[in-house]
Amino acid sequence: MKLKLKFLLILLFLFSCKKEVIPDPESVVLSSPKNADACTSAININQEESQVSFSWNPSLHTDSYEININNLDNGEIFKKETVSNSESIILKRGFPYSWWVFSKSENSPIISKSQIWVFYLEGNSNSSYIPFPARLISPGSNDQVNLDNGRFTFQWEGRDLDNDIISFDFYLGEDIDDLKLINSGLTNSTFETELEAGKNYYWKIITKDSKENTSSSSLGSFSTST
Repeated sequence: MKLKLKFLLILLFLFSCKKEVIPDPESVVLSSPKNADACTSAININQEESQVSFSWNPSLHTDSYEININNLDNGEIFKKETVSNSESIILKRGFPYSWWVFSKSENSPIISKSQIWVFYLEGNSNSSYIPFPARLISPGSNDQVNLDNGRFTFQWEGRDLDNDIISFDFYLGEDIDDLKLINSGLTNSTFETELEAGKNYYWKIITKDSKENTSSSSLGSFSTST
């Protein structure tokens, strides 16, 4: 009987010392401005700036949010902390932007990130939009790829609100600061080229439209298997 009581006391002690599981904050679902939108609902402040309303669905186990807005033309990133699931921010007109939201919790070190959406904040005239930076699809970031007879086919996605993309320029190299123009004037969003096995590579895409507007994709990195 004493042995049984001792065993129960040990179990009680173990359960009482069990660490509480703290849930991580969940990522939000973005709402507005819509992905690949012209953001026509923005309120014009002056000739150069507009007020843009951002919103997203609240996420579970979250105490605060950090909204990030990236000017895709010059790389400037605007950040703002909020406890609300909406925020109005003044931005420069006539530029493409991407945006995303971090979810944070006071009880967890984990920070969750939403999807990344893009939009164009129109300027004084919407007769010509700058193309969105191409989205690199394959190879993915830091992928290791297998070559087919020493060759690989790259794939990306181009988007433009005017639907007047005329070509892409393909850049590739082993030095992140010295990419070479491999092919220009591509009309398809795929390109096959020869690569060496066991190498690290970097690549990017320049998008051009009929009004001579251009945009550069992010820099992709990958390696080839031996």
